[in-house]
Amino acid sequence: MDFKVRLMTIDRLISEKGVVTFEELQRATGAAPATVKRDIRYMREELKAPITFSRLRGGYLFAKNRAEAKREDFYDRRSMWFTPDELYCMVKTLDDFSDLEKNRKGYLVKDLRQMAARIRTSMFQDQADADELLKRVVIHEQKRKPIVSDTFEVIGQALVHRQRVRIVYYSDNKKEETRRVVSPMRLNYYRNRWYLDAWCHEKGALRSFNIENIRCADIMQMSAKVVPMKTVQAELDRFYGLYRSGDLTWARIRFAGIASKIASQVVWHPDQMELWLKDDLYELTIPYSGNSPELVGDILRYGPAAKVVEPESLKNEVREALAASLKNYDK
Repeated sequence: MDFKVRLMTIDRLISEKGVVTFEELQRATGAAPATVKRDIRYMREELKAPITFSRLRGGYLFAKNRAEAKREDFYDRRSMWFTPDELYCMVKTLDDFSDLEKNRKGYLVKDLRQMAARIRTSMFQDQADADELLKRVVIHEQKRKPIVSDTFEVIGQALVHRQRVRIVYYSDNKKEETRRVVSPMRLNYYRNRWYLDAWCHEKGALRSFNIENIRCADIMQMSAKVVPMKTVQAELDRFYGLYRSGDLTWARIRFAGIASKIASQVVWHPDQMELWLKDDLYELTIPYSGNSPELVGDILRYGPAAKVVEPESLKNEVREALAASLKNYDK
């Protein structure tokens, strides 16, 4: 039985019966004597549970420390419900496992059913029916289509074994293919796409490549260039999003009304600065590349509830994007 479930079982048993023998606790938890003793000690010392043993009554009971006091007043019991993040992660993981199992491909496909079963049994154990719970918790998110890539496994092997890769890469912006030799640094999952962050030996710099646009990949019998991960993070993670052309610039954006709450719940960038000017006026400051269509698009998602305060160049980019959108509706 899971540690957390054992504690809840001990708590419930003593609460219901008033006095419980050591043998009854063993049978209820299915644990060894030493384990039951450790659990009781943990409940006493860490959770401050007022558990005491009465020789006269022959068992464990909750002793009230003051007249008519309830245990809940001073006993820090572990929650019998999930945190929002716990529930989301478990339900989302089971949904993802189900989708992967339907696909019938991949390294873990044979183990997915067993892994899913373990998650289900750990959710409540004997406290409730996990299948019944899953019927009543729904996560509504946009379903992404499966990522199709003939080169993903090759890139992964090169990353694990720290070898260089010769690739043929198609650029969506330039509409052309180029041949490169890269040293893989890390795989980066961003907005439903996988990217390869790598040292490009032709450019002599770190670059990001959309895995779906790598048309061909061959592992070379050469070790990858050594670049400290701190350098990779400092170079590639300092901008908002994936657009890294131009100098580092700071954008200051204000969100009003309901949008202020929505925008404040998102981590836009690890180095962001936040300021509440009013209850419904939120100001966000983030670092971005001087030319970032991605940031412009994210600002436009909030419509008139978002306003760029500075810099002037970003204001102009938003104006141009709005003007271009309006042209689509010209008669």
